[in-house]
Amino acid sequence: MDTASIFGLLRKKLIRAVPKNIRWWIREYHSSRRISLSPDRAILTEIIIPAFAKTSESGLGSDILWIGTRRYTKGYYALLEKQGARCWTLDIDPRAKRWGRPGRHIVGDVLALEALFPDRRFDAVFLNGVLGWGVDTPDDQQAASRAMAAVCKSEGWLLVGWNTNRISDPLETAILAPWFAPVPLPNFGTRRVVEGCTHVYDILRRRPRQSTVPDSECG
Repeated sequence: MDTASIFGLLRKKLIRAVPKNIRWWIREYHSSRRISLSPDRAILTEIIIPAFAKTSESGLGSDILWIGTRRYTKGYYALLEKQGARCWTLDIDPRAKRWGRPGRHIVGDVLALEALFPDRRFDAVFLNGVLGWGVDTPDDQQAASRAMAAVCKSEGWLLVGWNTNRISDPLETAILAPWFAPVPLPNFGTRRVVEGCTHVYDILRRRPRQSTVPDSECG
């Protein structure tokens, strides 16, 4: 057996000797660091969130829902709350609670939003890196759209961040169309295809409730 093979076996034995929860932490740490440095994150923090901060929906008394929490999302909540809004967070993984908004984090499934927030309607919903990363089938994606519509105020904002190599274009498949329509965010527009990666951002608003599917069908 050559030296490279010996070191390979030793490496595998060492990895197996590390407790499972520590292996998970190490993988998550390195993944978070890599993602935080990606070009789509720069667009989110330097362009999209500042543009949203200039809308009335980011002001005092507004409620914003961020879906999907990880180590690299922790800094986003303060940016969203800069003008006085309250940020809420949600993730299906109980371990992700540590990266949610302290005091306003819910452990739960995006498909069950109305049950999780029965008495709250949001001025904006941010869904980034969820479609194709757990909510994978077209049926589940449409169910997620219906659930977000159920907790989004009439004409509330929706940000959807997705990857071209993970799902089909959500505007072309019309999974959002019954409840949301593309509307330009000032100083941003309706869509940004990120150079250097497969990420795309779409900006939409909740259709006025009286002109679309009855509320009883929205979750």
